[in-house]
Amino acid sequence: MKFRRGSGILLHVTSLPGPHGIGSLGPEAYRFVDWLAEAGQRFWEVLPINPIGYGNSPYSSPSAFAGAPTLLSLERLAEEGFLSPEEIPPGEEFPPERVSYPEAIRIKREAVGKAWRRFREEASERRRKEYADFQAEHSPWLENYALYRAVKDRFRGAPWYEWPEDIAFRRPSALDSWGRELAGEIEETKFAEYLFFRQWKKLRGYCNERGVKIIGDIPFPVSYDSVDVWANRRLFILDEKGRRRALGGVPMTGHSGVSQIWGNPLYDWVAMSEDGFAWWTRRFRTVLELVDVIRVDHFSGFVVAWHITPGAASSAEGRWFYGPGASLFGLLEKKLGTLPIIAEALEPVHFEEAKAILELLEFSSTRVLQFAFKGKKGGPHRPEFYPYNSVAYTGTHDTNTTVGWFSSLAPEERKAVLDYFQNGREEINWQFIRRALASASDLTIIPLQDVLGLGSEARMNAPGQADGQWEWRCRPGALTVELAGRLAAMTRHFGR
Repeated sequence: MKFRRGSGILLHVTSLPGPHGIGSLGPEAYRFVDWLAEAGQRFWEVLPINPIGYGNSPYSSPSAFAGAPTLLSLERLAEEGFLSPEEIPPGEEFPPERVSYPEAIRIKREAVGKAWRRFREEASERRRKEYADFQAEHSPWLENYALYRAVKDRFRGAPWYEWPEDIAFRRPSALDSWGRELAGEIEETKFAEYLFFRQWKKLRGYCNERGVKIIGDIPFPVSYDSVDVWANRRLFILDEKGRRRALGGVPMTGHSGVSQIWGNPLYDWVAMSEDGFAWWTRRFRTVLELVDVIRVDHFSGFVVAWHITPGAASSAEGRWFYGPGASLFGLLEKKLGTLPIIAEALEPVHFEEAKAILELLEFSSTRVLQFAFKGKKGGPHRPEFYPYNSVAYTGTHDTNTTVGWFSSLAPEERKAVLDYFQNGREEINWQFIRRALASASDLTIIPLQDVLGLGSEARMNAPGQADGQWEWRCRPGALTVELAGRLAAMTRHFGR
């Protein structure tokens, strides 16, 4: 699918300002959409909105389908009668510049519990039917996820492969007995998902009314400790005891230049093909219910994936295995219609193979301006080489901010960058923004940190590091009318 020339902002929902220690789907999200419209931006890239996993990352989520209840707006719950105003705790005590995950999770969980009790006692027939319809529509993943969360909580967060064997391997008698014992917890998890989907769809509707489309993520890998693997072991490369026989990652020749062993299990593509890739069909259908455009993270994995030997000292110890490539997406489009996909295909080793499939499918591929200054001539990331059917980024959630990146360069490297732009009068972040907007790419996406001109303190994620990641938040009042005007003027100048 080709996109009309436009641009947008990359910002995870957790990074929005607001009370209770974390960004939410409340008033600040709506104000941000208004600011996007004022700034002439037609896209909001939100990254995954699934529950977080290891390192606070939504890319290591316990579910590829569920939404994150920590993003719920308590103000919106009160407005809709799920909570009373008195049940909303004060939120001013949290630092505005960082996410406070433990406190935010606790507050939102307590609020969902109160909302669930009120719903059971006071909900109208119309709202009860709405909840029942939600459960019926999402039962293929919701039932398993709610049970998984309840059992995991009972075992104090232990991964499923450390649970007692009967429930770890989903023996029918264990599923029945645990389901009965944890019925209350299971129902509360389902209700939390109902609230999330409800609030998210209202926010998406507001975005579309303001001329803004949402770009959401489908990460290629899933977490080993996830309901997706627990409930679908036959679809992954595991042994008879549920242990991984291969690990995901990228070789040390990847764009990061460092060893990356992600630890996720790999897909058994033969097993997945036997039911017509039903799991992938459900996954894409669910995400399309929530977003307008899908960014497929690590799209190269569908073409060829690096299988690392368990216990390997580095990601160099592995082999390439081919995936389904274009055939999977052809099947998905037969079932779901034309797929509005942006494909992240950054790995240089098999870039040409991925590029050929992307051209066949007419999917937009990503380019990252920061990578244009690596190696000889920057390869495909040099903006003068961007094709129309591509998406230009100044940086991503996994890179440093542009200001932070530039500051980290050696003096001769900084000089080479400035010589390339030949514009010493403008801040480096705005030079990057200007060049990305000027490129031939149909879409340009700019991390909000680059619009704000922030340094390394505002970096969202450093791959391979667990502590302090996914915590940056935009300060209240940072999104000014003047800033919107500056971005809007530049956006108009380049026909976006």
